Amino acid sequence: MTDQSPTPHQPRPTVGVHFKCCNVYVNIYQNHAGTAYAGHCPRCTARIEIPIVKQGGSASRFFTGS
Repeated sequence: MTDQSPTPHQPRPTVGVHFKCCNVYVNIYQNHAGTAYAGHCPRCTARIEIPIVKQGGSASRFFTGS
């Protein structure tokens, strides 16, 4: 279990994603393994996965998908 895993009383971490394909904004959630944020466009179901890296990662909480 990783240090960032949510407890039953904490919500799962999210990041915001703007899907350019359908011009929609959604929050995607951290996967249960704590290795990535994964989700899909609610209109066309285009998938996105943003890996979580220890070094050299991004501090951004907002991303753009295609």
